Amino acid sequence: MRTALQGTRGAAASLVTCCIVAWSSCALGSTPPAGGEAGFVVHGMGNALALPGQIESMCPAGRSRGYVQIYEHGPEGGQRDGESAAQYRARVNQGAFALAEVQGGDLCAHPELGESDPHYKLMTATEVVSFGIDLDGRASTAGDKPTATTCPHDDFPGTGGRSGVDNQMARVVGCDGAGEQYAAADETGDLPSGESGVSEMMLQGGWGILVALRGLDSYENDDDVAVGLYANADPIVLSAAREPIPFATYASDQDPRFRAETRGRIVDGVLTTDPVDVRFHWLVAGLHLERPLRDARLEVTFNEAGGLQGYLAGYTPVEAMYDINYGFRSAVTDAGEPAKDQVKRTLAVLGNSVMGRTCHGAYAAMYQLADADPDPKTGRCRSISTQYWIRATPAFVVDAETESVNDALRAP
Repeated sequence: MRTALQGTRGAAASLVTCCIVAWSSCALGSTPPAGGEAGFVVHGMGNALALPGQIESMCPAGRSRGYVQIYEHGPEGGQRDGESAAQYRARVNQGAFALAEVQGGDLCAHPELGESDPHYKLMTATEVVSFGIDLDGRASTAGDKPTATTCPHDDFPGTGGRSGVDNQMARVVGCDGAGEQYAAADETGDLPSGESGVSEMMLQGGWGILVALRGLDSYENDDDVAVGLYANADPIVLSAAREPIPFATYASDQDPRFRAETRGRIVDGVLTTDPVDVRFHWLVAGLHLERPLRDARLEVTFNEAGGLQGYLAGYTPVEAMYDINYGFRSAVTDAGEPAKDQVKRTLAVLGNSVMGRTCHGAYAAMYQLADADPDPKTGRCRSISTQYWIRATPAFVVDAETESVNDALRAP
C-alpha cells in the first residue's frame, strides 16, 4: 500500500512542476480529467457571518461581555490605589473565575446550571444581510409553525440577491467578539473576502478537509456527480510563500466517522450536493475535538485557477458546538487522554472573555436560536444552522493509508 502511494506521490510531484512552469495548462477547462475524477484540498475556511457596516442595526442593545469584562465593570473592578498592573490583572482573573462558578462547580463544564445572562446580547434584527445559503428550501420566519425537522426562526436576506439564508449561529455570535470577524464581500459580491484563524490552523497542519469528485462529465453542467467529503490525513503542502501548492497528493482519513459520500449536480458551473452528515477534526490550543455537521451540503463554484470556492453549510448539534467553541468538555490530548479540567476551565473562562462572552450565555443562546432536529418529547430543537465559506486548491485525493506527520497530531 505504501509503495503504491509513494508512486502516486511521484507522479503528483511531476505534475506540480508542470503547473508551476505553465499554470494556465493546469486550470480547469470544460473537459474534466481522464477518468472523470477531480480532487481538492480546502485551504481557506471561516464562519460565514453578516456583511460589515451593520453593527448599529445588528446590536441595538450593545455588545456582549465575558467574565473578565463583567468583573471589570462591577463594583470591585477598578484598579485600587497602590495596586500594580500585574496585581490588578491577577485579581480580575480571579474574579472572572469566581463568576464562572456555580455552587462551587465549574459553570463552563456545566453551562446548563447557569441562570439567564443579561450580559449576553443576541443579534435578532431581521434586515441584516448574511453570507450563506438556504438550507431548508424556504424563506422562514419566527412566526412559522414548527415542522417535523425544524423550529421557527427568522432567515436572513443573503448576498448576491439570495433569500432564505439559514444562519442562526450568526445571530448567536453577532454581538460578541466573534462578530467582529465580519468580512466584506469579495469580487463576486457573494463570498466573504480575506482569511481567518480557522484557515491558519489548517495551513499549520492541524487538520483539513478533502473534496473528491467522481463520475464527472463536465465542469459546466452535469446532472449526476459522486462527491466525497473526507478529513485530510496529511498536512497541506505549502510553497515558500505559505501558499498551497496545487496538485499535491493527499490521503483521506480512513476512520469511517470522518468520511462522507453523497451525490451532486453541476448547473452553470455551480456544484450543489445532496445533504449528508459529515465530521471533521478540530484543534484548539493543543486540544483535540470533533466538528460534526448534519445535513451538510456544498454549494461551490469552480474558478479559473482550477480550484473551487463557495459554502459548506448544515446543522451543528448544540452540545457539539458548545464543546468546540466554548466549553471544550470532550477535548482530549495528543495521546487521546481526556484533557485536564483546569486546562479546559482556564481556556473556557479566559478565552471566552477575550471574545466577550460567557459560557452559560452562549449555551442558552444556542438552544434559544436552534432551528433543527427537534426533540420528539419536548419539541426543543437540538441543532443550529451553521454556515462556512471555503476555498480549495486542486489536488490528488487518494483513498489509502498514509505515513504522515499528522499522525502525531491526531488523537488515537
